[in-house]
Amino acid sequence: MPDMRTSLRSLLGRPFRRFRRSEDGSLIVFGLFLFATFFLMSGMAVDLMRTENRRAALAQSLDRCALNAAALRQTLDPVDVVRDCVDRDDMLPFVTDIIVTNGAGQRSVEVKGKIPVETMFMGASGVDVIDVGGRSVAEQRATNIEIVMVLDVSGSMAGSKMTALKSAAKNFVSTVLANNTNRISIAIVPYNGQVNLGPSLRTKFNVTHVPGLPATADVNCVDMPTSVYSNVGIARTLAMPATGWADAFTTLGSFPTSYSTTGRSPTAGNVWCPPSTSNIVRLQDDNIAAMHDYIDDLTAIGATSINAGMKWGGALLDPQFRSVVNEYVDTGVIPPEFRDRPFDYSKRDALKIVVLMTDGENFGDVRLNDNYRTGLSPIFKGTDGNYSIRHTSGRPSGAGSNEYWVPHRNSNAGEWRATSWGGSTGTQGTQMTWQQVWQELNVSWTAWHMYARALGTTSTTRTNQYNTWFNNFRSQRGTSTSTPEMDEEVASICGLTKQQGVLIYGIAFSAPTRGVNTVRNCASSTGHFFHSTSTNQLNAAFQAIATNITQLRLVN
Repeated sequence: MPDMRTSLRSLLGRPFRRFRRSEDGSLIVFGLFLFATFFLMSGMAVDLMRTENRRAALAQSLDRCALNAAALRQTLDPVDVVRDCVDRDDMLPFVTDIIVTNGAGQRSVEVKGKIPVETMFMGASGVDVIDVGGRSVAEQRATNIEIVMVLDVSGSMAGSKMTALKSAAKNFVSTVLANNTNRISIAIVPYNGQVNLGPSLRTKFNVTHVPGLPATADVNCVDMPTSVYSNVGIARTLAMPATGWADAFTTLGSFPTSYSTTGRSPTAGNVWCPPSTSNIVRLQDDNIAAMHDYIDDLTAIGATSINAGMKWGGALLDPQFRSVVNEYVDTGVIPPEFRDRPFDYSKRDALKIVVLMTDGENFGDVRLNDNYRTGLSPIFKGTDGNYSIRHTSGRPSGAGSNEYWVPHRNSNAGEWRATSWGGSTGTQGTQMTWQQVWQELNVSWTAWHMYARALGTTSTTRTNQYNTWFNNFRSQRGTSTSTPEMDEEVASICGLTKQQGVLIYGIAFSAPTRGVNTVRNCASSTGHFFHSTSTNQLNAAFQAIATNITQLRLVN
């Protein structure tokens, strides 16, 4: 029996062993197949990872560049913006299409791209190139618009120019505010040699050396320090001296050695802040009729300080001004829908716009120096309208111990007295404040008759005394034809304002070359600048700007 079992196993085992030996080659082939499959799949994974990396890089570039180009505050050609942006990422060769749509208050930018990625492993399966596509669409809409019109009301605007400006400005207001839905606010900054804030707005800032006379109640300008031009806004805590009412510009035509009243009275037209109840800042509003009435009341007078006008124009759009707006909303001066304006610069659905207009160029501004703005002066006035002055030091030897110089006495040669002149030899005059002095006396006349003639004894010493005191009283930056400091201030504030995303439209109205260049350089782009040489062109410029803003207004 055991032998039979052994024989049977031997008989059956031989074929199976042969079968096992015959399958050894098939297993090797199968193993190689599995290895090749694994290798190919790993290679495909590498190709797919490379493809995904390129797709992500393309998508990120298109997204970022579309967003940059879609910004409404972007003043360059959106197509150029996209192309330049993607070129920085080395993606320009792969951009296939750029579609820009400018609608009512919106801009849409669609960018398409395609990158061919050569495969490293998938070619074995017949796929040599994978096309990676990308598409990005960015859109921005403006639903809240803040506008400040900065308008030149200097003396050169008198007559037909002012008539043309009023018509164009009113048409602008009507066009922009037609069918308004409480989304657009307009403020107006009229400027000449200064910007008159008005008696109420002046109190919102830290203004020092306020004249305080009934005659100067409507003199509400401030002499801003140079430091304000390094920021768009103006801090309410910043100390700024009030502009004094004084004719510190007009100089005597001749300098007589004897007393003369010629040139004694100030020339009102040469005062840097003319008193006014009409040429004052108009705060945020959207009442067409009220704004028309305001524009009709503007008058032309004074010099030109584009730097001051643009500075206050930007300040009214700066978020620092928000507390002022809200205080006026609380008192009913500004409509309640404008609470919490000006918006932050980063608010994406808000657009800030300045419309800067001039017919001139910067004219060297003149300011009283701080020691001669307020407080008692050494000058006395008699009842007869004549003046005397006390000099406690620096007197010539001929004065002896007498401290009071009376320029009209001694047959107009002048005399030194022990007391002030009161109108007669036995009376004394009334001491004047500096504000009272400048209401009645020209600065140049005062420097000559009250100082130079009193303290100088020769032509040379009188001239020296005059120059010293004229410069003690006032300072002037530049001339009528050269104002490098003021021009630099314009460039600075325009640049800073544009950096915050504010659009600046510039209009030069029959202006000289220097004024044209100043406004052109201030504008956001050449497309935002208008050079008008006629009434029709001025109106067309304002209407072109208004039409653009009207499109922005239509989006809610």
